Amino acid sequence: MGEEQYTNREMRPPVKKRRRKNTSALLLFCFSSFVVGLVVGMVIIHNVSSRQIAEVKQELATVIEEQSHVNVTNVYVPERKITEGQVALNSYNTENFKIDNGFMAYFDENGEKISHLGCDLSYHNKSVNFDELAASGCEFVMLRCGFRGYSEGGLMRDEKFSQYASEANRVGLALGVYFFTQALTVEEAEEEAEYVLDIIEDYDISYPVAFDTEYIDDESARTNKTEVSDELRSEICKAFCEKIKEKGYYPMIYASENWFRRSLLVESLREYDFWAPQYLDENDFLYDFTIWQYTDRGNILGVKGDVDLDISMVDYASFVPGLREAYLTGGKVETVPSDGAISIDTEPEQGETNDTNDE
Repeated sequence: MGEEQYTNREMRPPVKKRRRKNTSALLLFCFSSFVVGLVVGMVIIHNVSSRQIAEVKQELATVIEEQSHVNVTNVYVPERKITEGQVALNSYNTENFKIDNGFMAYFDENGEKISHLGCDLSYHNKSVNFDELAASGCEFVMLRCGFRGYSEGGLMRDEKFSQYASEANRVGLALGVYFFTQALTVEEAEEEAEYVLDIIEDYDISYPVAFDTEYIDDESARTNKTEVSDELRSEICKAFCEKIKEKGYYPMIYASENWFRRSLLVESLREYDFWAPQYLDENDFLYDFTIWQYTDRGNILGVKGDVDLDISMVDYASFVPGLREAYLTGGKVETVPSDGAISIDTEPEQGETNDTNDE
């Protein structure tokens, strides 16, 4: 038989319609879920951001609180007396320089020793026992931290500096440094100062940072091939010293009397201390000086072979460390009369007082 024919509309099977209602509900559910998720996400992000902001605020408050409790160091440095005219002249009594226990020393009018024994070292002193040196009576060392090559002009670090500086700090010897210059311009002198500051940053410096300027007996030396006027050379010295001073260290100039007289304008350098090399039994150095390098063939326990020996007329270790602390803590540096007391004061933290109750 053939297919069954439907002649009556009512007799036809019902046509299945699409479930539009269910599809709309699904879309509404998805949209609602998206909105809810977005809102929840924003709330989470807001909460995280709020926590981060709160943490940053707390860290900032902690830093501010810590800064408010930093001890501020104030330093009082003895003035340098100018004995005559525009240049500080040598006012020491030559009769008061005497050999004491094998080393040069200076005594005041009451017979008390007021000088401090030291030596200067570099790569050329290849073997140094710092424990023995500290036990020898030596109070300070001046280490060559670096130099500028006199042919090509490159900046070089002394090969022994790091080792010797660490050892000096370890055994408690007061530590100063010097840099051998071949600067031809003010800019090069400032470059040398920045180089030195970078080298010495990690060490306890309690003696001056000296600028070693001197004649080189070599025609190929850059300072001999280029003409440098006395005025420019003096400005070079000042540029180095001021850069060193800016960072809380104590600058000094090392030069012979002949070099001072013939190659520098001494009156323009009057505010800096001088380190005088003069290998004589009596010191008749024309200008005022605070360290005397009295021999380049000395002998001292802890150093093999000849060594440069020095005496300092100033107890730099009593105030130079405070200069750096004052720089780091925002303290002040003041000058007191040369016969006044040298002191380093540290202001108390907030809430504390200097007053003491005597029982």
